[in-house]
Amino acid sequence: LRSAPLHGVALLGSDRLAAMAAEERAGAAGMGAKEGVVDTRLMPSRVHWGAPAAQALPRVLARLGCRRAVLLVSRSLRTGTGAIDEIARALGDSCAAIWDGMPAHTPREAVLDAAAVARAANADVIVTIGGGSLTDGAKVVRIALAIGATTPQELGRYAGAEGPKRAREGGKGASRRLSLIPQVVIPTTLSAGEFAPWAGCTDSETRTKEAYLFSEALPVAVIFDPALACRTPEKTFLGTGVRAVDHCVEALCSHDGNPYSDNLAAGALTLLVRGLRRVKVVPTDLEARSACQLGIFQAAQASHSGPHMGASHAIGHILGPLFDVPHGETSCVALPGVLRWNAQTGAGQLERQCLVVRAFAAAGAAPLAASASASAAECVAELVRDLGLPGSLAAVGVQRGALEEAARRTMQDPLVEFNPRRINDWRDVLEILELCGPFASERGDQVAERSKL
Repeated sequence: LRSAPLHGVALLGSDRLAAMAAEERAGAAGMGAKEGVVDTRLMPSRVHWGAPAAQALPRVLARLGCRRAVLLVSRSLRTGTGAIDEIARALGDSCAAIWDGMPAHTPREAVLDAAAVARAANADVIVTIGGGSLTDGAKVVRIALAIGATTPQELGRYAGAEGPKRAREGGKGASRRLSLIPQVVIPTTLSAGEFAPWAGCTDSETRTKEAYLFSEALPVAVIFDPALACRTPEKTFLGTGVRAVDHCVEALCSHDGNPYSDNLAAGALTLLVRGLRRVKVVPTDLEARSACQLGIFQAAQASHSGPHMGASHAIGHILGPLFDVPHGETSCVALPGVLRWNAQTGAGQLERQCLVVRAFAAAGAAPLAASASASAAECVAELVRDLGLPGSLAAVGVQRGALEEAARRTMQDPLVEFNPRRINDWRDVLEILELCGPFASERGDQVAERSKL
């Protein structure tokens, strides 16, 4: 692994205007080259690495002019280490409150609890220190503060594609935008939610993860601290790393990929595969963890540069809240099956999947990837095995009898339409899920199946 710079700050422009999509398509027509459009407003304006979070965060907040920070943090980090206390001491009087009650998959009720703490503290910035559920949760907390939501029903009105429309209708004019307090993210996993303006939040009654789609929810700054990430449980760090691999793989396999996004995604995939394998062997290797963190930064740029995520992400959005599968493990289970199903569509998709195999080979650690006959699905499955992560629906406790409900729910996810191979109805999703077997015993419970890992 190449050593990361000792200190770095990446600045991405936030004031560039994007041309109208119709004009872009018209301009590209007949030019003989594949269209590419990058909207840099979809990324945080500042990304820091190379300095401990306790040093970097006070500087970031001073730059923002914020003095009432509410920290939403991982409970295990707060109770099992001194990391949160160290950061709080570094902030001094600027730390207005600390809250550590966010469960997995970001249920509405927990979001409202955190919003109540932030409201009582008169927060002018939210800082998250932890994984993807906290990152997404803070985005929705800020939305809840802006709209004054205090019940799950009030918050739920702003979910989905209609959320921004309802926000406008709640204001004085049709052009009203939500005014959200800023968010700074110190991620300890590799979920990469800090690089997106949308958030997932679960309706506990229906066990459905809903999207909150507000451009204003994009965090303003990200601070990478590999030493802090060493405190993350191995399975969580590696599992979310495979989720980041999923971002790269589906970007490379997307028909909307282009030379710019392909190079970003392939480079990110190589960083991640090499870094994850090294972290598995030497968990304290800070260079390897830093490589993984910079890999998700690069992967996010690829994802925002034209390609769309597909069926693996769509299925993951269902497996998580429906079967209580950890966020990262959904990709471990779903991605190989999706790749196998997509590969059946023909030469075009196989050519895209070859980009995945080459990136794995460039990582230099997978004998399978060096084989002329290796497939993308085999490369991902081998990585999952080598990292000691669950590789089938049986391993995460999902029974065959539950597949139809999962398939039907997946069809409601908007990413289904962007899968490289057309998905016509829930029966196609069922075919994919069948490729993700074996399945848990109808007589066993999910906990028993998980204990076999």
